[in-house]
Amino acid sequence: MMAVGDTGAPLAQIRDLAIAYRTGWRQSLRAVDGVSLDIPAGSTVALIGESGSGKSSIARSICGLGPIERGSVTIGGQDVAIAPDRAAAAGALGVTIVFQDPTSALDPRWPVWRAIIEPRLNRFPAAPAQHRARAEELMRRVGLDPSMAERRPHQLSGGQRQRVTIARALAGEPRLVILDEAVSALDVSVRNEILALLERLKREEGLTYLFISHDMGAVVQIATLVAVLYLGKIVEIGATEAFVRRPLHPYTQALLRAVPTLAGDRARQPLEGETGDPANPPAGCRFHPRCPFRVERCESREPELRYVDARPVACHRAEEIMAMESLARTTPVPAAPRARSGDAEGRR
Repeated sequence: MMAVGDTGAPLAQIRDLAIAYRTGWRQSLRAVDGVSLDIPAGSTVALIGESGSGKSSIARSICGLGPIERGSVTIGGQDVAIAPDRAAAAGALGVTIVFQDPTSALDPRWPVWRAIIEPRLNRFPAAPAQHRARAEELMRRVGLDPSMAERRPHQLSGGQRQRVTIARALAGEPRLVILDEAVSALDVSVRNEILALLERLKREEGLTYLFISHDMGAVVQIATLVAVLYLGKIVEIGATEAFVRRPLHPYTQALLRAVPTLAGDRARQPLEGETGDPANPPAGCRFHPRCPFRVERCESREPELRYVDARPVACHRAEEIMAMESLARTTPVPAAPRARSGDAEGRR
């Protein structure tokens, strides 16, 4: 499936990806079930959904750090899913990952420069002085003063530690950078700085991003394409502008309604109900127990991704919902009745 609104050939292609984890004797939990997604070169594809939707499982499997039950993950024309050492194969093809928690991602014993240069040591052999010089160059690229090169992670702020992990991701000269909740642990001002840094590096280095997040504000700020994941299945894919302007799937609509606006023009509406159990997903549409538009066929028939309004969506009633939303936008809101002078007098 080609991602909607793409501007380049796919750098990465995921086909029918299923991921399962062993939970007991002869028991397993399928966290991802048949996901297909294209990541166009030069794009930022955001993969969003609630906790437990399978976002991080997909991220780790792409870079060879997580299991794959079935399916393919093709990077630059090579399927890393069948490689004997998937992590090494993904790294050699230019895939790297930035995790949510930079503290646990960095070795507390290593100075900053050593942590940054670690991905280069095997792939790009060089003298120690050259490695040090390259690490300091990368520090400048991400806005860190090279005088901090000998510091340990505990001597840095959270934002500085995340800049170190971004510099380390660049050290391997990547093509695809997976950002797994990379800004969710940062406060708002630092988050915005890191997002601006990522956008600049993308332009200057010619990078492609897979941005894993549940932060809708960050997604809108950085993504060019959005894929919505619910209980291990993609339910909608679209260009960011269309995704925000006209969401088609009820789950996408609920995610957007849960985001407060700066203007305060609408009340925040948290998504009702609990995410289902991925070990025992409901029959039919996985979202139907929480969906206000559900009908009988939603409970028994699983919807397939199909094109509606020029983008893929997995919803039996997508056209009807789109028509209802259009009608709601075009129907004028009745004006509040004016108080008569007598009414006003009576309230004084």
